[in-house]
Amino acid sequence: MWDSETESVGGQDYGNGVLSTSKPGVKTDGFEQRGQSWHVATDIPSDLLVQIGDVSFHLHKYPLLSRSGKMNRAVYELRDTELNKIALDDLPGGPEAFELAAKFCYGIAVDLTATNISGLRCAAEYLEMTEDLEEGNLIFKTEAFLSYVVLSSWRDSIVVLKSCEKLSPWAENLQIVRRCSESIAWKACANPKGIRWQYTGKHPRSVSSPKWNEMKESSPSRNTPVPPDWWFEDVSILRIDHFVRVITAIKVKGMRYELVGAAIMHYAGKWLPGLVKEGSGSYQGGPLMREVIAATAMVVAVAGKGDST
Repeated sequence: MWDSETESVGGQDYGNGVLSTSKPGVKTDGFEQRGQSWHVATDIPSDLLVQIGDVSFHLHKYPLLSRSGKMNRAVYELRDTELNKIALDDLPGGPEAFELAAKFCYGIAVDLTATNISGLRCAAEYLEMTEDLEEGNLIFKTEAFLSYVVLSSWRDSIVVLKSCEKLSPWAENLQIVRRCSESIAWKACANPKGIRWQYTGKHPRSVSSPKWNEMKESSPSRNTPVPPDWWFEDVSILRIDHFVRVITAIKVKGMRYELVGAAIMHYAGKWLPGLVKEGSGSYQGGPLMREVIAATAMVVAVAGKGDST
């Protein structure tokens, strides 16, 4: 129900998470890394150097210009100079995301996972890889993978939301945080009989969720009762602001306040020990953490009143 099943979007098979483009422009056997530099494996000399932090990419103009509006403008601005170097230090996702985007431009297969999809989606937006330049460009394909694969999976939604921590404000502006929060909230509020236990109660790994038929032999009986707090540990790995977003969405969807309060207490119990100054009793978590602490205190107070009546 919520694992990464095979999806076909616009003729593209997303089952194995592999993207490629049919018009590479420059024939190549792939990319080669030499220290902090990436080179295209081809006999055609590089005519463009892209620098991202300490990492450099020795590339060719045509494959990038044919798919990226930003690269088009950047190269145009270099037309009257002898320089062929472009710095993209503010590219979301950093050199890892740009490497995947560049490979896509060259027609090299790109393996999409829950770990890299948010950075690549943000990088595609930054590079303006739109449908105006080429049908089935990177924005469209990463958006399709997010919508049809990631958001159908409990674990992938959490992994992607976790990966958004280093992608502000891009992940917020592209609604990745909101959509993942809504996906997690919807699944947390769903009938627990549909929960696949292999995806819960464990720290999400940096891989896409395995398919159900690969794990069904080790799965518990469908008659095994699922505790209502099955989702607490998974959401507790999220950064505080993303946790608040998920909890807010869960509250809006009508989950019992006792469970919402228990989830907040679970989160606070996990993270508060490291957020308290030793010997002082004061908190170091900032306004968002104080918000969670205040909410937790309110839940405890309400529970205490209930016990005394």
